[in-house]
Amino acid sequence: MTRITIGEIARQLGADAAGDLTLEVTGVAEPQAAQGGVLALAMDQSYADALAAGGANAAVLWQGADWQSLGLQAVIFAPRSRYVLSGVSHMFEKPPEIARGIDATAVIDPTAQIGENASVGPFVVIGARAKIGDNVRILSHCTIAEDAVIGDNALLYSGVRIGARVQIGDDFIAQFGAAIGVDGFAYVTPKPGAVEEARATGKITQASKTEGFARINSLGSVIIGDRVEIGANSTLDRGTIVNTTIGDGTKLDNLVHVGHNVNVGKHCLLCGQVGIGGSSKIGDRVVLGGQVGVADHLTIGSDVVAAGKSGISSHVPSGNIVMGSPAMKMDLNVASYKALRRLPRLVAKVAKLEKAISKRGENG
Repeated sequence: MTRITIGEIARQLGADAAGDLTLEVTGVAEPQAAQGGVLALAMDQSYADALAAGGANAAVLWQGADWQSLGLQAVIFAPRSRYVLSGVSHMFEKPPEIARGIDATAVIDPTAQIGENASVGPFVVIGARAKIGDNVRILSHCTIAEDAVIGDNALLYSGVRIGARVQIGDDFIAQFGAAIGVDGFAYVTPKPGAVEEARATGKITQASKTEGFARINSLGSVIIGDRVEIGANSTLDRGTIVNTTIGDGTKLDNLVHVGHNVNVGKHCLLCGQVGIGGSSKIGDRVVLGGQVGVADHLTIGSDVVAAGKSGISSHVPSGNIVMGSPAMKMDLNVASYKALRRLPRLVAKVAKLEKAISKRGENG
């Protein structure tokens, strides 16, 4: 069990503390559930009543809190609450349990290279010429295909699939069931098909109907930078000719789909159920909210924020905040929504005016 003093927590967080800094805690809890020896997380004044209902003797509090009146023995002051939460969560992390070394049931090709201090769990399969870095932790039932490269300190949860020729940097995390380097969704018809005709003319005729599709194989792979995290059951398609790329520090939530040939920049956040169509380019520090859809062959500049459920069907310049479907600048979307809300009243007014004009015509 981890035991750490309030003073040490404050030092590691770079935060101010008061009271008995030698007091030890063994974990964290919500204010109403915290008891003695557990650090209560009450980082906003709205948690004061919940803190009073619990039995904590130590807490992380908002700046300027009167901690002594709350009956606490020691406190840490949070200048930025969620950042403090990040630091505390690392201190009391409960990492997955996996034995050091290679499990007897793992199947590893003789030509594969495994770095020092590796932990490879049951029923893992590692293909020919794969290169795995130092200090990796690979949980059960993962597969790593031929010629894949994974850097140091990787953590692969159970059921992760890494495809052929995928290259991954250091400090990588993949949650359960993530699939990286799958075939792209690319097909073509022998002659111009319905989608091409619809785009060109807005119609679909008998001439464009097809009886089948020819598959376009994916010859590229996926290149992932350092400190990237991939959520559970997310999928990254490998490129058709060039590689799909994910930049340093980018984080993908669960159920995210990145299409073939997509380039995602550095330090992006792609939230749950985001889908990015093939050959689109995403700049640096882009945030795509949950269920955002990005059409194929688009460019989204750096420092863009897209609200949840936005449907992006055209290029987005750098620095824009967009929302809606089709996505537009936030202020325009809000104005459009307000106008839409006024439509029933406007229709009623028009109907009333029409009725008045009609009666005037009858009496005229």
